Amino acid sequence: MTSHREHVRRDRPGWGGLLLATLLAGCTHVPFDPAPVVPTKHRLPQSARLSLLDIGAYTVEAGATMSPEPHLHNRVTGQVASLTADRRRWEQAVADYVSARQTFRSVQTDGKADLTVSLRVIIYIDPSLGFKFNTVYVVRADAQVQEAASGQVVGDFSGFGKAAGVVRRTGPRDDEGPVNAAMHAALNDLFGALESDRRVTGLRTTGTPR
Repeated sequence: MTSHREHVRRDRPGWGGLLLATLLAGCTHVPFDPAPVVPTKHRLPQSARLSLLDIGAYTVEAGATMSPEPHLHNRVTGQVASLTADRRRWEQAVADYVSARQTFRSVQTDGKADLTVSLRVIIYIDPSLGFKFNTVYVVRADAQVQEAASGQVVGDFSGFGKAAGVVRRTGPRDDEGPVNAAMHAALNDLFGALESDRRVTGLRTTGTPR
């Protein structure tokens, strides 16, 4: 990639900077819009510091998502790095979602809080069998909740989301709508479980058990 960009800059000096800026802009786009979000009815009194430790997007074998126990991590065929290149912007988008959902008293990505919520997100893209069916997008979101003061693990939670895309996926624009829908579904599932779990609801605002 670097050598290709250098080649472009040597051959087309007038366009090199513009092309590089365009490529970088494309890499930093985040196909997740945190709005709209329906506020939860089960708000928690704690504040939370949210961090997105890892996010990745991968294509899987055609039809892999049709299996009752797909184990998609074992059926990966390639990486779609452009979807998740800017982890910090993804982290902020997820934090905006959680803030709008009002799961916690407050949400931040740095500083002190009662709880630490560490997230990992994987996006799987299934081209479907024989290109006769819609592309399928599956998102898995995992979170570990810890007491910020002691570092003690409160619990681990997972959420899953699924959405259909176009029949023939041709590029990043085809991914935006279904990735957004699957991501919302996965986060709804994840935080819905977290908000009702007794390990979390049984904590004081300081993060210590009642």
